[in-house]
Amino acid sequence: MTAAPLTPEQRSAWQSAQALWGVELHDPELAPDAKEASFAWFSFPPQVTFDLPQAERLGVGAFLESIFAHEIGHHALSPSTRLTSLKIRHQIARALAATDAARIPDVADQVHKLSNLWSDMLINVRVAELQRRRDGEATPPEMVRMWAVLGGNDSADRLWWVLLRAYEILWVLAAGALCPAEPPAVPIDPDEVVRQRISKITDAWQKKNRLNEVLATKDPKKLAELQLSERTQELAAEVQREFDALALTDPRLDAVLLAETVRTFGDDPVSGALRFGMLLAPYLVAQGPTRHRPGLVVHGGGCDGESGATPATAGELVAVLGDARLREDPEHPAVAKARGLTTAGPGAGTVPGAPDSPGDGPPTAPTGQGYGLARTLELYRDSGANAVIAAWYQTRARSYVKPLLQRTPDAPPADAEIPGPLAAWELGDDLADIDWAASMARSPTVVPGVTTRQREYLPDAPPVATASLDLDLYIDSSGSMVSPANESPAVLAGSILILSVLRGGGRVRVTSFSAAGQVAGGERFTRDRLEALRDLTTYFGWGTVFPLDLYGSRYRGLGRTSASVRRHVVVLSDEGLLSMFGAGQPEYADVAARVRRGLDTATLILQDPRRSVAEPAALAGYDVEYIQRMDDAPAACARLARRLTESDPRRATRTPGGFRG
Repeated sequence: MTAAPLTPEQRSAWQSAQALWGVELHDPELAPDAKEASFAWFSFPPQVTFDLPQAERLGVGAFLESIFAHEIGHHALSPSTRLTSLKIRHQIARALAATDAARIPDVADQVHKLSNLWSDMLINVRVAELQRRRDGEATPPEMVRMWAVLGGNDSADRLWWVLLRAYEILWVLAAGALCPAEPPAVPIDPDEVVRQRISKITDAWQKKNRLNEVLATKDPKKLAELQLSERTQELAAEVQREFDALALTDPRLDAVLLAETVRTFGDDPVSGALRFGMLLAPYLVAQGPTRHRPGLVVHGGGCDGESGATPATAGELVAVLGDARLREDPEHPAVAKARGLTTAGPGAGTVPGAPDSPGDGPPTAPTGQGYGLARTLELYRDSGANAVIAAWYQTRARSYVKPLLQRTPDAPPADAEIPGPLAAWELGDDLADIDWAASMARSPTVVPGVTTRQREYLPDAPPVATASLDLDLYIDSSGSMVSPANESPAVLAGSILILSVLRGGGRVRVTSFSAAGQVAGGERFTRDRLEALRDLTTYFGWGTVFPLDLYGSRYRGLGRTSASVRRHVVVLSDEGLLSMFGAGQPEYADVAARVRRGLDTATLILQDPRRSVAEPAALAGYDVEYIQRMDDAPAACARLARRLTESDPRRATRTPGGFRG
């Protein structure tokens, strides 16, 4: 690359492109003959780079303003920031997963390419509109003229045809201006046709042979089993046909829907990216591995997208996964449009190529289906599994997090009074109670019992004083517990508790345990959210031995709690927690009960359908909450929070073990 100054012609085009967007940027970098996949690319922090000799070879070197304006648009419109870039990629990945990612070759590469194509469309349409406003209607905008060169070919790529036809609709061009008037024919692979025919014939013969064998045995049970097996296979084939239907494409309709999507979501690239992906993903399924061409981005208009992108950081992962738009249900725009027309009733119609009015169709609550933790780990694999898992649970817990506080004895005295409302002073009341200022304000003529007023006083009941709390949290990471990488209800519950304590200004200490000697976590209480979540998601996957030696040593000699010193313990585990009460550790059998006497609250949150820990927990004085699914965790944490916040430090009694859930 070189920092050589721009030529006068290039300088004029660069300044004109900046004026078009109303921004001021430092000069671009020039990389002549860089041998990259494109003649232009961008990066964060804001930087754009051009290989102008390559643009000349492609026949678009004369359109400098549009080339410059396009790359500036990546910083001014879409993605504009690194966070938005990550969110767009996430939406495209969700669309591919919902369409059938298993049949799309090189999904990660396609996510990058489609993300860039979506931003390119938004930018090109906006630049053309800005040029039209500035230059008038006498001649087509320069961006449109450049695309007449870029799109002028007879490609057999149906996805590419949909993009070009959408540009024609958006720029009000005649059909055939940028691409052939008719879409390319559906590609047919003769070898695949032969394979399908052979497979059908083979399946039919096998089915016939199995039926003959069963009929020969004259065994009704075997016949019933065969019928059940065939029915199961038919259901599986039906499901596969539904997936195949997702790959059915209609280029003419899809081009209209794509144009509507660009119009509707021109200022919201993140929401529009999901619909863009749902529209174009079927074309990737239809292409299949044999038709995959890695030059899609170059073929898609010259810009190679973001260059030198680094993996998402822990903070960026939280910001991205916490965006509610990424939990919207993936839906093909054709389905949404059909539902809107059905809701509108008979006679409701739309003009082809025109956007629907906002609000068509009844609103539905998003579920975020189809993209769980496993796929999220795959998408952000370069960021590290620990960071992705911690961010995923943090964002799932966020809507349930409330500041977790406890009562404190440091409250103001309750024997004071405060002025209350005015009331009538009547004859017979104490003369000293008359509020002369209020009485004179009512009437300058004092008439006892009529215009006289007195001030009532109310007891000053002090608000309940609260303070932050320290939470000692233990989580079972044995092989019987669901791994954090597989959406663990226990980890979700722990995340809610940790974030709630920290939100309230408190501290946490997290200890992960498995087999004997397998213990991880900090020795001290902390307010470091990342440290606490890292300890929470540490997973060993071996046996279950609660670290009673560590548990006892931490609370040895601390004595009972007081109004100013309070202690709370929570343990997340399953039926293997019997080891906490001495199973397999007879020398520590009394530790749990002894420690409990020095605690204000002690709660076990268990995945234990057999309630096997119920009796020893009750004898030792531990409360128990039961969870089995991810949806159970918020309610269990809410009940625990009530016990923590409503417990009175002046009470000398201890809560015996209770059982809920």
